[in-house]
Amino acid sequence: MRLEKPEHTVLFPEPVLLELLENNFPDWRRDTQRESVEWVIVALRNFFKTPNPWLGILDVDNHIMHQREMDDSCHVASWACNALRRALNMPSAASVRFTDACVPVLHTMAFRGAEEELEAFLKSLRWEFGEVLSTIDVSEAWDRHEVVHWIQQFEKTNLARSTRCTAARVLTKHSILFGGMVYASAFALASLRLQWMERRTKLMMDAGVIPTFR
Repeated sequence: MRLEKPEHTVLFPEPVLLELLENNFPDWRRDTQRESVEWVIVALRNFFKTPNPWLGILDVDNHIMHQREMDDSCHVASWACNALRRALNMPSAASVRFTDACVPVLHTMAFRGAEEELEAFLKSLRWEFGEVLSTIDVSEAWDRHEVVHWIQQFEKTNLARSTRCTAARVLTKHSILFGGMVYASAFALASLRLQWMERRTKLMMDAGVIPTFR
């Protein structure tokens, strides 16, 4: 039986995002830019190591197309991991930036030939999460220890859920190429985590706390 693949993904972002990030992000060590690229590689490999066979399947009619996209996604994710690993191993990779390494791969896998859509996706990610982060603030009456404790609690209880919800909203609004949803989802989660780090650093420095990593 011949199956003609559609141009865009048939996967829903919510279950993909939950499979990629069921619990919390791992702890930062030092280099948040490099660690974000490494997290995308690990998240993709873990996703396809033991994929959920019923991920996003609604009925019998979409089962075959769903499986075809999962197969395609596995192949392109393997290519993406190799491309990102090469970027990390380049001589200049000591100061690698997440966007420099991951956006070209995102373009190839999820927005190939659609530069304006890619730009709109990136802007939407930042704006949507910016709206979330604008509601997050600490009390001026808190001392340094209370600020640090509040930030740590937010990261343990709300950060993963906030990034998943924001990424799902943005991914639903943009046309992702067939086979590109899993990478686009991992990219979105890592990108939003970095955006939180910007806000985290400002909150801590405003409270007189010098972050150990940025």
